[in-house]
Amino acid sequence: MKRLLVGFLLAVVSFAVSAVGTVNAFRIFPDRGGFASYIRLAPTYTDARGLAANVAEAHTIPTGAKYVIFAATCAAFYALLDGTAAVPADVTDGTASELNPAAWYVENASTIGLIAPATCVVTMSFYN
Repeated sequence: MKRLLVGFLLAVVSFAVSAVGTVNAFRIFPDRGGFASYIRLAPTYTDARGLAANVAEAHTIPTGAKYVIFAATCAAFYALLDGTAAVPADVTDGTASELNPAAWYVENASTIGLIAPATCVVTMSFYN
Protein backbone atom coordinates (compact mmCIF):
# COMPACT_ATOMS: atom_id res chain seq x y z
CA MET A 1 0.00 0.00 0.00
CA LYS A 2 2.80 2.41 0.88
CA ARG A 3 4.54 1.76 -2.45
CA LEU A 4 1.32 2.49 -4.28
CA LEU A 5 0.84 5.74 -2.34
CA VAL A 6 4.46 6.82 -2.92
CA GLY A 7 4.11 6.02 -6.63
CA PHE A 8 0.94 8.08 -6.81
CA LEU A 9 2.56 11.02 -5.03
CA LEU A 10 5.58 10.90 -7.34
CA ALA A 11 3.30 10.79 -10.37
CA VAL A 12 1.33 13.83 -9.13
CA VAL A 13 4.49 15.81 -8.38
CA SER A 14 6.02 14.77 -11.71
CA PHE A 15 2.89 15.90 -13.54
CA ALA A 16 2.94 19.26 -11.71
CA VAL A 17 6.60 19.76 -12.59
CA SER A 18 6.27 18.70 -16.23
CA ALA A 19 3.03 20.61 -16.80
CA VAL A 20 4.51 24.00 -15.94
CA GLY A 21 8.27 23.43 -15.93
CA THR A 22 8.61 24.07 -12.19
CA VAL A 23 6.82 22.83 -9.11
CA ASN A 24 3.68 24.89 -8.57
CA ALA A 25 2.64 26.70 -5.37
CA PHE A 26 0.66 23.74 -4.07
CA ARG A 27 2.23 20.79 -2.28
CA ILE A 28 1.05 17.34 -1.20
CA PHE A 29 2.01 16.31 2.31
CA PRO A 30 1.37 12.82 3.74
CA ASP A 31 -0.54 12.86 7.01
CA ARG A 32 0.13 10.53 9.96
CA GLY A 33 -1.85 7.72 8.36
CA GLY A 34 0.22 7.94 5.17
CA PHE A 35 -2.56 9.47 3.10
CA ALA A 36 -2.03 12.61 1.07
CA SER A 37 -3.41 15.91 2.35
CA TYR A 38 -3.84 18.84 0.02
CA ILE A 39 -2.59 22.04 1.56
CA ARG A 40 -1.59 25.29 -0.08
CA LEU A 41 1.44 27.18 1.04
CA ALA A 42 1.09 30.63 2.56
CA PRO A 43 0.81 33.29 -0.15
CA THR A 44 3.75 35.43 -1.16
CA TYR A 45 1.64 38.58 -0.86
CA THR A 46 -1.95 39.21 0.33
CA ASP A 47 -4.02 42.34 -0.25
CA ALA A 48 -7.58 43.24 0.72
CA ARG A 49 -9.98 45.72 -0.85
CA GLY A 50 -12.97 47.13 0.97
CA LEU A 51 -15.53 47.67 -1.80
CA ALA A 52 -18.40 50.13 -1.54
CA ALA A 53 -21.57 49.01 -3.29
CA ASN A 54 -21.33 49.49 -7.07
CA VAL A 55 -18.02 51.39 -6.95
CA ALA A 56 -15.33 49.97 -9.25
CA GLU A 57 -11.75 49.80 -7.97
CA ALA A 58 -8.50 48.90 -9.72
CA HIS A 59 -5.95 46.87 -7.79
CA THR A 60 -2.29 46.79 -8.88
CA ILE A 61 -0.87 43.28 -9.15
CA PRO A 62 2.37 42.93 -7.13
CA THR A 63 5.60 42.64 -9.12
CA GLY A 64 6.48 39.00 -9.85
CA ALA A 65 3.03 37.61 -9.04
CA LYS A 66 1.90 34.71 -11.24
CA TYR A 67 -1.28 33.48 -9.53
CA VAL A 68 -4.00 34.99 -7.36
CA ILE A 69 -6.63 33.30 -5.19
CA PHE A 70 -9.72 35.35 -4.33
CA ALA A 71 -11.99 35.29 -1.28
CA ALA A 72 -14.82 37.64 -0.35
CA THR A 73 -17.23 38.46 2.44
CA CYS A 74 -20.10 39.06 -0.02
CA ALA A 75 -22.19 36.65 -2.05
CA ALA A 76 -21.18 38.29 -5.33
CA PHE A 77 -18.27 40.30 -6.63
CA TYR A 78 -16.99 40.76 -10.18
CA ALA A 79 -13.42 40.96 -11.43
CA LEU A 80 -11.77 41.86 -14.72
CA LEU A 81 -8.10 41.55 -15.62
CA ASP A 82 -6.52 44.79 -16.89
CA GLY A 83 -9.82 46.63 -17.11
CA THR A 84 -12.57 48.36 -15.18
CA ALA A 85 -14.92 45.80 -13.66
CA ALA A 86 -18.66 46.29 -14.02
CA VAL A 87 -21.73 44.45 -12.80
CA PRO A 88 -22.71 42.94 -16.16
CA ALA A 89 -26.09 43.05 -17.85
CA ASP A 90 -26.09 41.78 -21.45
CA VAL A 91 -22.48 41.43 -22.62
CA THR A 92 -22.02 39.31 -25.74
CA ASP A 93 -18.56 40.34 -26.94
CA GLY A 94 -16.44 38.45 -24.37
CA THR A 95 -15.58 41.50 -22.22
CA ALA A 96 -17.83 40.89 -19.20
CA SER A 97 -16.40 40.86 -15.70
CA GLU A 98 -16.25 37.41 -14.10
CA LEU A 99 -18.52 36.55 -11.17
CA ASN A 100 -16.68 35.30 -8.06
CA PRO A 101 -13.48 34.00 -9.69
CA ALA A 102 -11.69 31.44 -7.54
CA ALA A 103 -8.16 31.91 -8.90
CA TRP A 104 -6.41 33.38 -11.93
CA TYR A 105 -3.06 33.27 -13.69
CA VAL A 106 -1.94 36.93 -13.68
CA GLU A 107 1.73 36.90 -14.71
CA ASN A 108 1.33 39.16 -17.77
CA ALA A 109 -1.29 41.51 -16.30
CA SER A 110 -0.90 44.71 -14.32
CA THR A 111 -4.28 45.34 -12.62
CA ILE A 112 -7.41 43.58 -11.41
CA GLY A 113 -10.65 45.54 -11.63
CA LEU A 114 -13.14 44.78 -8.84
CA ILE A 115 -16.76 45.71 -8.14
CA ALA A 116 -19.58 44.34 -5.98
CA PRO A 117 -23.33 45.11 -5.84
CA ALA A 118 -23.08 45.27 -2.02
CA THR A 119 -20.42 46.53 0.38
CA CYS A 120 -17.84 43.83 1.09
CA VAL A 121 -14.16 42.93 1.42
CA VAL A 122 -12.31 40.99 -1.27
CA THR A 123 -8.94 39.44 -0.43
CA MET A 124 -6.37 38.50 -3.04
CA SER A 125 -3.62 36.03 -2.17
CA PHE A 126 -0.77 36.26 -4.69
CA TYR A 127 1.88 33.63 -5.45
CA ASN A 128 5.17 34.12 -7.32
